[in-house]
Amino acid sequence: MRLASFILNNIEPISAEWEKFAANLLPEEEFSKSVLRDGIANILKEISSDMSRFQSAVQQQEKSEGEQDNQAQVKDNAAEIHALARVRMGLSSRQLISEFRALRATVLRLWDESDHNLCKQDIYDITRFNEAIDQALTEAAVRYLEKIEQSRELFLGILGHDLRTPLGAISGTAQLISWAKFPDRNAEFANQILVCTGQMSHMITDLIELTRVQLGGGISINPIEADMQQICSQVLAEMKAIYPERVFQLDSDGELLGKWDNAKMSQVLSNLLGNAVQHGKSDSAIMLKAKKVKNSVELQVHNKGSAISAKLIPILFDRFIQGKSGLIADERQSTSLGLGLYIAKEIIVAHGGTINVTSSDTEGTTFTVCVPITQV
Repeated sequence: MRLASFILNNIEPISAEWEKFAANLLPEEEFSKSVLRDGIANILKEISSDMSRFQSAVQQQEKSEGEQDNQAQVKDNAAEIHALARVRMGLSSRQLISEFRALRATVLRLWDESDHNLCKQDIYDITRFNEAIDQALTEAAVRYLEKIEQSRELFLGILGHDLRTPLGAISGTAQLISWAKFPDRNAEFANQILVCTGQMSHMITDLIELTRVQLGGGISINPIEADMQQICSQVLAEMKAIYPERVFQLDSDGELLGKWDNAKMSQVLSNLLGNAVQHGKSDSAIMLKAKKVKNSVELQVHNKGSAISAKLIPILFDRFIQGKSGLIADERQSTSLGLGLYIAKEIIVAHGGTINVTSSDTEGTTFTVCVPITQV
């Protein structure tokens, strides 16, 4: 059987073997089945299609020099889509390249083990296959680097803008206090400074956590015996102090004992409540609910306000997602780096839990977190 046909007829076994190969290739990395197989079927189909097309000597020379086949040009082919998914998952360029190395070796090994007699055409097929893999890898690497560069530029732009906003407010408010013309308003001025420093503190914390995720492959947690109701109460008290004009309510089943990282869970709730303050109606209460559901604790943060765009929800927990990107119905000023929900998701995943969101104009927005009482 020709190699192109073999690939097309054996996508499932190739995917299964490639998954094992990739996991063994990088034993220090933790690959889930969904991460390993994501997009592989489409990549194999495109490689088989590329190998089956007629290729002149000129086209072969152009491909060897890194030029894309004009017949195969599409806006985002399977390799590029695969690369974009890897960026969202936080995989490194080394991991991306290793995946294609694993794919090349897996296909050739399985084809060699199949029942076929080696002939002259096989040499041609192997050459075409290597060309197709190299081209797919090049396209994936270029797209990966483009996305990383876009994220870097976006991140630096957001960082420069959003840190200047509270910093300018702090400077101006401190100047008003120093002039001492309005001593009866000093408490109000001090609260404004508290709000701004709180915003900056959240940004710095998110930056530190992002760095930990990128360097260490995930957020580390230190679970200890804790009461989730107490964690909720403490975070809510902090939010009331920072935003005295807003109404916060806690609805809890009472004592909710388990093993969690107190500081990290407080960070999750702080991010979710801060998000509710930023995007919710100013004249409506923000509700935090905590209850036991089987062997887990379920937390819900609810606010009234315009619904999150349906286009935004699938990528809401990605890095650098901003309300001001135009994906939310109304234009709202951003006061974060777009990392809060991403960091919250990583913390919850580290606890073995889940986080999701529902949103509508009539019901408002609800973020639901579910974490097991004991670590999994």
